[in-house]
Amino acid sequence: MKKIILLLFILFSLQIQAKKRALIIAVGDYPKESKWGAISSVNDVPLIKNSLLNNGFLEEDIVVLLDANATKQGILTALETLQSKSGKGDIIVIHYSGHGQQIFDDNGDEIDGKDESIVPYDAFARYSDIYKGQNHLRDDEIGNIITGFRNKLGKKGQLLVILDSCHSGSATRGGKARGGQPTFAPLDWVSKSSEKAEGSAMFEKTKLDKDPAPFIMITGASADELNYEYEGFGSLSYAFSKAMTDLGTDFTYRQLFSKINANMLVITPRQTPTIEGDIDYKLFKGEYVAQQLYFEINQITKPDIIQVNAGKLNGLFNNTTVFIAAAGTSKVDASNAISTGTITNANFNSATIKLDNALADTNYKKYWVFVDKPSYGDDDYALKVFIDDKTVTDKSINDGVTAYLTENQLGEIVLDSLKSDVIITKEKSTYVLNSSKGIVPIDGVPSSRGTQKLDLINEKLFNYAHGQYLKGLSLKNHDYEFEFKLLPVEFNQNTNKVEVFKSEDSFYSSSGIFEVNTNDSYVVLQVTNKSDRPVYFSIIEINSKGEINPFMPNNNCTLNNNERKLEPGKTMVFKDCVYSFGPPYERLLLKGFATSAPVNFQPTVETRGEGGVRAGFNPLEDFIKQSYTKSRGSEGNNTSNGVDGYTTEFVYEIIK
Repeated sequence: MKKIILLLFILFSLQIQAKKRALIIAVGDYPKESKWGAISSVNDVPLIKNSLLNNGFLEEDIVVLLDANATKQGILTALETLQSKSGKGDIIVIHYSGHGQQIFDDNGDEIDGKDESIVPYDAFARYSDIYKGQNHLRDDEIGNIITGFRNKLGKKGQLLVILDSCHSGSATRGGKARGGQPTFAPLDWVSKSSEKAEGSAMFEKTKLDKDPAPFIMITGASADELNYEYEGFGSLSYAFSKAMTDLGTDFTYRQLFSKINANMLVITPRQTPTIEGDIDYKLFKGEYVAQQLYFEINQITKPDIIQVNAGKLNGLFNNTTVFIAAAGTSKVDASNAISTGTITNANFNSATIKLDNALADTNYKKYWVFVDKPSYGDDDYALKVFIDDKTVTDKSINDGVTAYLTENQLGEIVLDSLKSDVIITKEKSTYVLNSSKGIVPIDGVPSSRGTQKLDLINEKLFNYAHGQYLKGLSLKNHDYEFEFKLLPVEFNQNTNKVEVFKSEDSFYSSSGIFEVNTNDSYVVLQVTNKSDRPVYFSIIEINSKGEINPFMPNNNCTLNNNERKLEPGKTMVFKDCVYSFGPPYERLLLKGFATSAPVNFQPTVETRGEGGVRAGFNPLEDFIKQSYTKSRGSEGNNTSNGVDGYTTEFVYEIIK
């Protein structure tokens, strides 16, 4: 009898266990009559779906709504169904990829007279006598839907909404954008405000129950920005997927957003992702398993050749070595590996692996792939440069840049600006280098510099390529996992001491960006070792031009190795190293490295890899030093050769 009661109790417990559910909406193939351009939203689905599956979501609990099925009514019905199935304590993710648009306010609740909206399959881009916006899904409606979910899930649940769309903007160049239509409104409508918007403006405050579920919304762009696509994916979907791939353990949504922000700074620097809501809650309540990162095999071409649906997006490059282990293995090394292999052909989202020992079984579901030693390929350094021949008429510039890129294997000239990374134009008497991802200035070279101007242009191209390369460099050995952040302080210049610590939130903008000014902003560095072994850390700063400077240690804070050694679980606040800020006004990326041996990039960065105080004591130092070499030459890919550690990032912006 007791056994029967126990069995019934177990079955009942399983039935009421909280679940993880998701709805993924992707609209890209809009009807021609809608006047919306086709976009690559459908490509986002596997990125998001795989990220969720890897974090404990089940296939049967993920619903996908595509194109013609994603009308306004189709979306509302899917949301109602999802809410009806949800229960207290459930974790819900709603992801939307498609166009977005600002639309005239129809109830007077917006200060600027504009609602934000997402654009279902059956919504039109322009106001007319027969279409007045009835199929747009406004922020008011979205707010009520969010409130309904939060009340249903309760305080132990969680709701994450991801919107990979933009809300306003105008015609653009340099990449395919999601949105781009003017505000949807009657011809005689006048906006109440022309001020620059901050934040997504999609978060409508509506009445909640006493104990609603925590809610987080992440959007791909601020309310006044376009949302660019990247390599056929939504930029936010790409950045989210990459951040989820790189996740360590016990992360909050604020930390997740920091990684998303760092990724988007690389791929679309003019775009400002935003986060709103209860961002200090742990990701999916922290209930994911501390699983070593693995990749599933999707095809065994031959017993010794396999294919995986992961590639450069996931940090897999040519010459990366891998372990093959039984599916379900939580951690692998040489002792429990079934076979080993090497990546011979890495593409953006797929890779071919040649195995050292053939697999005995052709059932690819029985195996998982784990990275052994990473490799860093030339492609990450290569630039695609477009030279505007309408403004750059000096043939020697084109020829010189072409020769420089070819001889040093740093990239190539392209004839289509949409396929470029950098656009070179001439404005009045200055050659201007722009990032083509949203057209953001990189640097300029006066044409009056004579024969030096070509060398300066090439030098700035190298700086930008090098900076982008290091921004994207990812080392994820979680044995050395750490994190760092900047803490606002009040600093007494008379006593040269920190007086009091300020609230961190006071320095975060409504878009979730850590902002400092040039007048009275002072911060100190906090570093935490999240691993179970001692680590040594070093931090560099990379600006928008790709120029690199030492951040910690630096000339004013010359910490020795022992002062930068953190014991397991320890947090250090460096109160004696106070940072203040000056122009130029820009967004910067801090890149932190942690390893098992002392690491210090200061000599390498300050001498640009051309020698310095000593040879690299740590393999990672030598790797960074080698990254300054302009020619990858006949040496081929630069494999890790002992390069091991953990990297993490922090983005901040200097404002006036």
